[in-house]
Amino acid sequence: MDHFYIIANAEKKNTYEYAVRICDYLEKRGRTCGIHRDSRSGKDGTFRYTDASLVPLQTECVIVLGGDGTIIQAARDLRERELPILGINMGTLGYLAEIDTTSIFSALDCLIQDRYFTEERLMLDGTVVRNGGVIHSDVALNDIVLSRSGSLRVIRFDIYVDGEYLNHYQADGMIVSTPTGSTAYNLSAGGPIIMPTSDMIVLTPISPHTLNARSIVLPSDVEIDIHVKHPGRDGDTIPVVNFDADAFSPLLNEDIIRIAGSSRKAKLIKISKISFLETLRRKMADQ
Repeated sequence: MDHFYIIANAEKKNTYEYAVRICDYLEKRGRTCGIHRDSRSGKDGTFRYTDASLVPLQTECVIVLGGDGTIIQAARDLRERELPILGINMGTLGYLAEIDTTSIFSALDCLIQDRYFTEERLMLDGTVVRNGGVIHSDVALNDIVLSRSGSLRVIRFDIYVDGEYLNHYQADGMIVSTPTGSTAYNLSAGGPIIMPTSDMIVLTPISPHTLNARSIVLPSDVEIDIHVKHPGRDGDTIPVVNFDADAFSPLLNEDIIRIAGSSRKAKLIKISKISFLETLRRKMADQ
């Protein structure tokens, strides 16, 4: 690789200093490197670490300094480019950022010498359909979640898979997770852990008001429709849909959340031979 671009989470300590050191290291070895210096806000007012329009066209690798959340946001913002991403962990042990500050420069040598491999991760496309028209669309690397705001009342909704009725739920919500996101909210809600390179989608209800509601694992080529059956009223429960806990859209009665595997993949660079199972074992040992 010859052309690099750095995205740094300014909320993490010393990220900009490390970004400058990385850039200097690469440029002294004849490579090009840019640093994303400015934050921005999305159209919905959410904070963004990344501006895809500023990433040079010749970029071959995006180096992300931060944690899993920073990597997820970068992957979403750069999804149209499908650029390989190397995550450098600036905090606690994560699932996506395998490199820490003690191994940065040896990892850079591997990139320069093309001694790495790339993992493709499933992403989800989600749209909110109201009265036959799309009012919101976004993508998620971890999960798309139907939840609520306002008073703590259950949400009622029906789920269809490829047009076929699956089940009716009364619950606090529903998590539609990728394998990458199976170790996040899905796991906290009692859902299964899935190997991150798998092509599967997991449905996990959140605190269902029934004794027989369990997670359901589906292939990634299905289309999932969640039909909201509980209207939001002033002072009452307002259903909302969240994309990677980053972007959200409020919902009305009879809105449909339509979810399918995306044609775009997140590409994560791997250098070490540390397996997902070893990372999982470390995380469990820390509990």
